[in-house]
Amino acid sequence: MHGPFRLFCPAGRDLTPNSTMRQAILAVLLCAPGMIRARRSLQQMFWGEADTARASANLRTALYQLRADLEPLGAGCLLSDRQTVQLVPARFRLDAAAPGGPRFLEGMDLTLEGCSGFEDWLRDRRLEEDTEAAQTAVLEKGLARTPKALVRPAVLRPVRRHLALGILACAAGETWAGKIWAAGGTWAGGHLADGVMDEIIHALTLTTLLDIHDLRGGESGPVPLPIETGRGVSHWVQAAVLRRGARALMRLRLIEAGTQRLLWLSDLIPLEEDDGAAVAQGLAETITDRLSAEADAEGAPDLFPVTALAAMFSLDSALILQTEAQLVRMQAEGGPEVLEYLRVFLQVFKQHEGIGAASAIEASALCERLSRMRTSDPMLPLCQSLAGYALHMLTDEQEAAAALVEAAYQRAPGLALNLDHLAVLRLIRGDLDGAAAALAQCLRAGSFSPWRYTYEVTGAMICMARGEYQAAIYHANQALFRKPKYLGALRYAMAGLAASGKHADARRMVARIQTLRPEHDLAGWTQGLLRRAPAPLGQSLVAGLQQSEII
Repeated sequence: MHGPFRLFCPAGRDLTPNSTMRQAILAVLLCAPGMIRARRSLQQMFWGEADTARASANLRTALYQLRADLEPLGAGCLLSDRQTVQLVPARFRLDAAAPGGPRFLEGMDLTLEGCSGFEDWLRDRRLEEDTEAAQTAVLEKGLARTPKALVRPAVLRPVRRHLALGILACAAGETWAGKIWAAGGTWAGGHLADGVMDEIIHALTLTTLLDIHDLRGGESGPVPLPIETGRGVSHWVQAAVLRRGARALMRLRLIEAGTQRLLWLSDLIPLEEDDGAAVAQGLAETITDRLSAEADAEGAPDLFPVTALAAMFSLDSALILQTEAQLVRMQAEGGPEVLEYLRVFLQVFKQHEGIGAASAIEASALCERLSRMRTSDPMLPLCQSLAGYALHMLTDEQEAAAALVEAAYQRAPGLALNLDHLAVLRLIRGDLDGAAAALAQCLRAGSFSPWRYTYEVTGAMICMARGEYQAAIYHANQALFRKPKYLGALRYAMAGLAASGKHADARRMVARIQTLRPEHDLAGWTQGLLRRAPAPLGQSLVAGLQQSEII
């Protein structure tokens, strides 16, 4: 990635695409979190001046050619669906940059019409690296002049046991990367950016215990809070808005409060009137991920519950059990109410991923405890959703489960994880149209979610219930691309293959499950699926599973 772009296979063969455009698309994907980007984002970066249909066609052609370029690396390196394009991270490794070495993507400057979005991205990436290099040089120079007795590792990276986020006003009249950014609030773009920031704050309060200080309202500018006490702002987030013709674009930056170090610079984000909530969900998850990387070894309780959920969805048995122990410890220390519902939800993973017996759950006690939570508690929707899904998966209390998940939806209609739970519960109750609508909302809100694979499994379930077995297999495969060892995806892929008459493939899925989890009770899971399935689906599943010799 530094110097001229080059791609090599393990044997050393040069696989670099012969088109600079395809090299650039590949570089953008490789640098993206999770190596995944929205199709619309790529279209705007490389064909920003073209109409939507032409940009979409150009991207399809480029992806077709890229798959041919990557063919020597094996099938399935490059994945795409209607919303996203992704490289499989396990198939690629980025060489580290050498200090003082060549610049980032040296020589890759597209002068084609419509590629200004990529040019902005490339300029900002280089600026970010130059800024970090300059800051490192200043720190090293200062340390060299400091008596050794006074030099402490904390000068470079102070240990923080408390994270708190300050929201700064939109960048006003600032020259940034050679562009003049509009003052916040002076035109429609500033108001749209503030709306997105409001949605980000809302998303963070729904999914983390993070202290958030909204510093946008003061006329004298933001006042640094006492970070030395460990209770003030540890990081700042600031939006900047660019006017490009009639369009408004926004970019976020995450800054460490103590050192003013730039930790993250987002891509340019188009601002649309009706798109704020969906955009904000992905941005909130990215901010949480970046803060988690900056946290200390204690695990950043400030970022609970989202980091605890990430540990569960990692499907790492040791990490799940470690998270359970941490939850118990935090509860013993008087932690917040949400910890109890995280423990309840974790039982689903223990049982269905075959890593331990789940603790018994009593529906009446769980509902009574939820009823005592303050209705103003921002964590209430997530707690209702976690509890409802656990009741659905581990008990026969389906009415209580549905009521809790629907109540969570009424309080937080944009919460992606709850939308997934809502789709499952509506499916089980026979409301296929309602389930499909909830899933569509979920995939939109969770388009960049690290848990997208579990949402795809829900898509497989809904398609199966509709008798759309090929679509069910597609969703299951999308989940497996993102999480190859996810038992949920393997099980629903098995069921979809069996129901669609692909009996040999269904048996191969069974063999894969047994290899990954020899102790897993697949028969018990299958019986549970048949018990929960609507009657027509249950009949077709039984027939397919019998013909596949699975039951």
